[in-house]
Amino acid sequence: MTLPARSLRLARLALAGALALLLAAPAVRHWLESRMSLHMAVELPLLALCGWAAAGSAWQGRSRAARLDAQGLLAATVASCVLALWMVPVALDLALLSPGIAALKLASWAGAGALLAAARRRITPVLQAFFVANAAWMSATAGLLYLDAEQQLCVNYLVDDQQATGWALLAWSLLLGAWALAALRPLLAGTPPAGAAASEPGPPTRESG
Repeated sequence: MTLPARSLRLARLALAGALALLLAAPAVRHWLESRMSLHMAVELPLLALCGWAAAGSAWQGRSRAARLDAQGLLAATVASCVLALWMVPVALDLALLSPGIAALKLASWAGAGALLAAARRRITPVLQAFFVANAAWMSATAGLLYLDAEQQLCVNYLVDDQQATGWALLAWSLLLGAWALAALRPLLAGTPPAGAAASEPGPPTRESG
């Protein structure tokens, strides 16, 4: 490992450690989980970022990881399932009421972030755009449902907080939608993905004899 790569790896580990300590602090955790909007739109992405920073490029060059998740499909599928699970209001309630479910929340989001970090150089632009656009659609759908709901969906959160959560999820959907378009931009512009030219077959050669 070269010096710049080692420095980047240490910086990522430092970021992951700082985020983990921050999110583990009782006062910070209580503040983030005191409102549904902060719980869903701030704490959960920070947990994924913590896993992303901790994993960094540790698995990118390992042949076993590359064989198990050749194009990043496994990582993207797991992350989509994690996102869908924690969009459900009862899941947030259970995370506040049960230490076991709270631990599952931490592990699932950090694990999803770590898997995405490990697969980020293997995932194709089309696959990335598909799953990111799907996440944008799920966030927008959940946000509209929260805005439209007139009754309290969570035991621990009031209706006005559901409204704030709906707007926060709509904001996330816009960011994710922009990300999906950015992933497809090289293809839309007619620029082949990196490495595509090397994989294209060359002109046929005439065999002698």
